[in-house]
Parts: sequence; C-alpha cells; structure tokens
Amino acid sequence: MTREEHADYVRWLKSLPRRKDHFRMPCPECSATRSNPKDPSFSVHITREGGWAKCFHCDFAIAWNEDEMWKREQKQQDRERQKQQKDASQQRKSQHHDAAPQQRNTAQHHDTASQQRNTAQRKPHIPLQPPAHYVCPVINKNKQIMNGEMMEYMVGRRGIPMDVLTRMKIEERLEFLPQTGKEEACICFPYLEDGVMKNMKFRDAAKHFKMVKGAELIPWNIDAIKGKEKCYITEGEIDALSLIAAGLEEVVSVPNGAGGANLQWLDRFVESHFDDKTEIILAMDTDKRGVELRDELVRRLGMDRCKVVAWGEGCKDANEYLLKYDLPRLRQQVEQAAEIPLEGVFCPMDEWDTLMDIYYNGMPEGADTGLENLDRLIKFERGFVLTVTGVPGSGKSEFVDEIAMRLLLRHDWKVGYFSPENTPLAYHYRKLIRRVVGKRFEHKGMPLPEAGQAIRYLAQSVFSIMPKEDFSVESVLRIAAQLVSRKGVKVLVVDPFNRFEHQIPDWETETQYISRIFDEFSNFAVKHKVLLILVAHPTKLRREPGSKRWPVPTLYDINGSAAFFNKTDYGMVIDRNDELGQVLVRVAKVRFDHLGGPGDAFFAFSTYNGRYTPTEERTLDHNPPEPKWEHTNFLTEKLKPEQQGLGFNEGE
Repeated sequence: MTREEHADYVRWLKSLPRRKDHFRMPCPECSATRSNPKDPSFSVHITREGGWAKCFHCDFAIAWNEDEMWKREQKQQDRERQKQQKDASQQRKSQHHDAAPQQRNTAQHHDTASQQRNTAQRKPHIPLQPPAHYVCPVINKNKQIMNGEMMEYMVGRRGIPMDVLTRMKIEERLEFLPQTGKEEACICFPYLEDGVMKNMKFRDAAKHFKMVKGAELIPWNIDAIKGKEKCYITEGEIDALSLIAAGLEEVVSVPNGAGGANLQWLDRFVESHFDDKTEIILAMDTDKRGVELRDELVRRLGMDRCKVVAWGEGCKDANEYLLKYDLPRLRQQVEQAAEIPLEGVFCPMDEWDTLMDIYYNGMPEGADTGLENLDRLIKFERGFVLTVTGVPGSGKSEFVDEIAMRLLLRHDWKVGYFSPENTPLAYHYRKLIRRVVGKRFEHKGMPLPEAGQAIRYLAQSVFSIMPKEDFSVESVLRIAAQLVSRKGVKVLVVDPFNRFEHQIPDWETETQYISRIFDEFSNFAVKHKVLLILVAHPTKLRREPGSKRWPVPTLYDINGSAAFFNKTDYGMVIDRNDELGQVLVRVAKVRFDHLGGPGDAFFAFSTYNGRYTPTEERTLDHNPPEPKWEHTNFLTEKLKPEQQGLGFNEGE
C-alpha cells in the first residue's frame, strides 16, 4: 500500500458517520465475497492520537497516527505546491517553442482527472498489522525553569558538571507528580531515539518520579551505543551522567531502575544495538534489586561478554563513588570491571550471596501453580528438567499447558513451545486462550474485549518454535537460546521427544544417544536458567488380563532409555480414567527434597475451558461431590498478581 492509498483510506474511515470512537461495520475488502455481506467483521477504533481498524475475517488491517499523518500531509502539500510552481515555470518557457500548447494542456488535464478518479477508487491490498501505539510526549515549554534548585541539586549535590547537563539536554521544569499530589520542581531526562523524543522522566529531589503515560519505554541515551563495540549499562540516569562526566560516552540507563527486572523494553534493541557488542560493562547498584537486575541482564546479553563493576565499601552506585572520590577515580573503577567468573569452575566463595541467603532465610520454596493438591507435592525452579509421560490420550500435553500457563500468570515465566503435534498453531493458541480466560473461545461464549486482551497478553509471553531447516535438537535449542536472549523466555516446552529428527551416529546405541541428548537438555536448562519441560511417550504396554485400561506407566517405561528417570530433576506421570471421570497426576521424582517429593494428586478436567480442578480421589466405592469449576478470567482476577507500575522511588 502506497502512502497515498493509506492516506485515502484513513480519510475515508474518519469521514464515516459514527456516534462513538469504536464501532463495527462490514469489511470493505471481503464483504462482497461473504455469504453474509452485512456481517460487521470490520472493527474500527478512532481517537485523537490516531486509530486502527481490522477485519476479523480476512485479517485486513490499517493503522495511523494523527501527528504523523499531519506532518505527511504538510510535506505532500509542500511538494504539490513546488510541483505546481515548477510546472507553471516550464509552461511559460514552453509557450515560445510549442506550437500546440492547448492540445498538451488538454491532454494533461485529462490525465490529471483520470488520476484523481483512480485515486478515489483505490483500495489497499496488502494487509497491515496494527502496530503498538505509543503516546508522543508533548512538553509544555511554559513550565520550564531556568537555573532552578534542581539544576543546582544536580551540580552541587550530585556532582554532575553543567556542561554535561546541557549537552545531554537535561532541563528543569514544573510537573505534577501523583506521589505528592501537586506540581514539583523536577529534573527532566529526555528519552531520545534517532534524535526523536520517545519519552521523558520527571524526578524531584525526594526521588519521586513519573514518565509520560502511554509513551514507549526505551533505554535512556540509546543513540550513544549504536554501532559501538563496547557499552556501559547503569541502573539510573544520574549514574549514567556520572559515567559521561568521567569521559565514558557509550552508556545507557535502564528506563525504570531496578524495578525493571522484567526487561520487555530490551526486546526491540537486542538485535539492533546489543548483538554487535564485544564487551558490555554492567555498572549496577549493589543492593538486592540491583543484583537481580544485573543477573537478568547477564542472562539475556550473555555471560561471555559481560563484566561487572564493584563499587567497594561504602558505595552502592556510580554517583556515590563519584561523590566519595572524583571523576578520574570513577573512570578507573569502571574500567577495572571484573569478568563474570570462569564458566565451569566454581568455589564456595562464588556462591557466597546464595549461601548467606540460605543461611538466614532457608531454602527457596520454588514456584507454585495455585493447584493446592499439586503444590503440596512439587514446586518448580528454573535450571531443572521436568519429564512428563503417560499413555496416548491421557492428557499429557493438556496438563503441561496447565502448568506452563499458571507459571506464566503467577510468576511471569514466559514460555517457548516446540510442539509440532500442536499444529496448526492457531488451534493450540485457542486452547491456551480459553484456559487463561476461562471460557470457550467463540463469539457466543467469550466477549471480544476479553479475547483481544488474552491474545495481546499471550503475544508477548508465548512463542512457538518451528524451525524451517529441520527438527533437529541443535536447531530447536539454537532458536530457544535466541528466545531467552531476545524475549526473556523462562520455560521451554518440548512436546513430544519423538518429534525430533534424531540422527543416531553409527558408534552410539540408542540408549547412549538418548543419554547424551538428555545431558544437552540439562546443560541448556542450567546455562539459560529455564525450566525445560520434556514430554515423552512410554513404550507399548500390555493390558492386564480382563482389564480395558492400560496400566499406569513409570518413568522407566519411557521408550528408549532409563536416562529419562535417572537424569531428570522432576518426573511426572499423567493417567486419565474416563470411567471414574478423574485424572491422576503422579509426581514420581523430585531431585531436591525442599522442592517436594513423590505422591499422587487427582483432578477433574473441564471440557468447557480446558482447566484442571483439584478433587478427591474417586473409586468404585467412593464418589466425592463434583468439584467447584473455575471460570474466572485469570488475567483480571485472583491468579494474576497486581502488576507493579513504575515505582515511586527510583532508589538511586
């Protein structure tokens, strides 16, 4: 779709009669070919900032931003005005040489009229997906303060030279802060990308701050590191300014301090700004949240190229070090950043912080699922492998989806799937959506806003791996490593093991090969700190004489090797009993006793929304009451913890 076609379409949408900003209508692209041409499948959203429209039948979509449209129209008008002036000038010159100007003008008029008719009839034919719309910051220049108390604070109490503040476009202005309920004198940090303002942070002397609502979160000073071999990352803008004052220009700051351990803001910049770095210096705070942020950055950006700055006794960040010493000492300390300890070689001192945490607070509890009977048996930690088995049709994949979605909703553990049996992908996503929302995924049972909310949420949290070249273990783990780096995935589901394209060397038996591949899975889980869930089918079992049911398998029954039991960290068996209407989940192995132990949990499966509900064990002699089915929307109700917004205190 050309810019002119896009502009024509937007003008047409905005000219439609409407009573509110959101309405539905027949799709202009596909309604003529539909059995019901009046079906309002085209959803239109129009606001003062822009809008988007999409057909939920043919997927045609279009989006626009009012500021960009206005600028584009102004440029188009300027170009047309210049063209008219140029044509008029050429026309005057040609009157002396052209014997038939009237004929040419008539033909030109005919071509112009024909072009206008074609433009009015043009329709876009290339579907466009609505991009994420962010607010463009609008700064009131009347609120600016010249040489006020906050600039004096930055120079006098924070030690940042005035020339650095001026060069980095740091200003002081009055801004309303929700923490105090009134306007405060704030220091303002502009967030620029390619010289264009994307956001702005306002911070007062009491460390209250806010950013522009609806604007995009990006790293501060991101333009400074593009194309450079080395970069520095700090926890706050003042720390970054301290490094700039010391002569270290290639520095960025995370946008929301140590409250940003969820690094979604990093996703868009990994490939364009960080993949080319040979050395990344992490100058984080040394408090608990700063260490958590540092560890997550190391995990995402790679241990082999990251170095960590130690601030020493009495200092927790770069600015405190500057105030205690001076700019040359600060630069020297940063340039002496230590490498991450040698991979594969450890001593107890390397685990000092963890050991002290265990000493004072006990062993970590692990991540729960919210299923009480299962949580009594098992808790999950990243860096381990969970092996799940069961006879065909027992619901292994369904229960793995239950675990994965609950870990996502309760602990923000993003999920990567290699599940060739769950194709087409839309069918699998449908099951995940109904499990999250608690309703059938259909227009009669699930309101469109809830469906859209779930789709948008899962689009940022669930990713499917379908390699183009082959389904080898190497290809899948290579893509999974990229998902860890670029998307922050913390759970990897492999379902099932036999869908890999296994190539067993002549010099290995099947047992040796599976044992080696399982080592690769375990090493991947440890290196990338993910929970790897592996679904494996058992070998063919024999029914007991006179019984219609298969026996409940064990991990030793998995086809190919005893390594599935011997080398896994967690082991789980799923068995569905249709006669009793219950599902048995048998926890067969938990490597560390503080995370649980063997035992059985019983569930009822809802065919309405795909959820598992805890229940008592059913037998021929014992028939407990029907469980209380869960139909709440997990995205808005009890399972999802309240999202923490940008903190009130930056903690620098």
